[in-house]
Amino acid sequence: MIMNNETLIEFLGDVYLKDNKTVLTDEEVKQVEKFYKDNYKKVETFDEFLKINPTITKKIKKVKGVYAEIERQFNSKSALQPGTIIECVLAQTIANMYNLSCFVDSFHSYIRELPANVLPYLRAEENTLLCRYIYYDPNNYENFLIQYGNPTSYDADLFLNNHIVKLEFKDRLARAGERDIKQYDESGKLLMDNNFLRDNPEYIPLINQFNEETDIFSRYSPECTNVNYNDFDEETKKEILRSYFTNLDIDTLVTLDKDNELLAITIDCVDGTDSFDIISTDGSEIRPAGKNPGKVFTPIFLNDSIINIGGDINNNKASVPIENMQNRIGRGTGGDITGKKINNLLFVTIEKVNQENDRYLFSLEDVRQLKPTIAIHVKIIADKNKLKEYYSEILDQD
Repeated sequence: MIMNNETLIEFLGDVYLKDNKTVLTDEEVKQVEKFYKDNYKKVETFDEFLKINPTITKKIKKVKGVYAEIERQFNSKSALQPGTIIECVLAQTIANMYNLSCFVDSFHSYIRELPANVLPYLRAEENTLLCRYIYYDPNNYENFLIQYGNPTSYDADLFLNNHIVKLEFKDRLARAGERDIKQYDESGKLLMDNNFLRDNPEYIPLINQFNEETDIFSRYSPECTNVNYNDFDEETKKEILRSYFTNLDIDTLVTLDKDNELLAITIDCVDGTDSFDIISTDGSEIRPAGKNPGKVFTPIFLNDSIINIGGDINNNKASVPIENMQNRIGRGTGGDITGKKINNLLFVTIEKVNQENDRYLFSLEDVRQLKPTIAIHVKIIADKNKLKEYYSEILDQD
């Protein structure tokens, strides 16, 4: 194995030649996430929230970034962003490895008080703040970690002796790339505009395969046993993973194993070895109904869908029997009803629906349509000992 980044080699050595349990376990991360989701709307103040469960609060306070993230989201009465808690846990674990004991929340701190050599990395050319949290060693300013919050970039820069390693943090099973597919046509075939073709060429073979073998509407037929489509060629999925590393300029992807040991892999791990695999792409799929709705782009399908559930359409207004529209539960709302569903692909937000006797009334202009998404999943299936074996040629074990 040839690797020219000496700082990356040093980091891999510190990961695999030392014991590095994450500061919270995978199970504890899930407990914190569930506790927040179940309780953040039940009380008025953050102090009241922390008093609900002292055991969970102790776990929250154990990770400085987790505490800061939960406090900020609570005060805005917002749901946690997916993956944020594990990112903070992994960042804190690495900070502990290098004695980066000083923590700075960029949202509530004077950035100018940070060590001078850190400051140039915190702002973009237009002077906008790039980072969430900074960890540094008060006795050695050449060692520090900057944790970002930009979904279009990697997650953190680790500086060791002022040399950089670019880190991406992931849960044990996570998405390594997800794209909205803007539209499909009236026959359910996925459409790719010029921007998608230009920016995501690695996804084109998967979308073409989907269009050749199926369509959006067929995924909801009684004969279809799996709504999401995942019958993809393994090599094509691996090529997308390689593009994920190169497009985001990632040096190493950091996660944890089933024993809550820190793991780190590089782009060459995608191919594994002759004797064992390192990663799995199981779960990669096209979802006909993604999470981002927009205006209706298949008006014929909309009209047919309303008629199929016993509705009437007059002058661009629809009337549907109440019993034929199901509740739509909003993501991260704790079970709040946010809309009424025409079917799995079409809905109307609750404030746009009126009730008259036993029917719901709404304008066709207010109907929202879910866009399909394509997601490539990655899970590191090799344990720490296997990865230590894999990297043995470059690790300094003297």
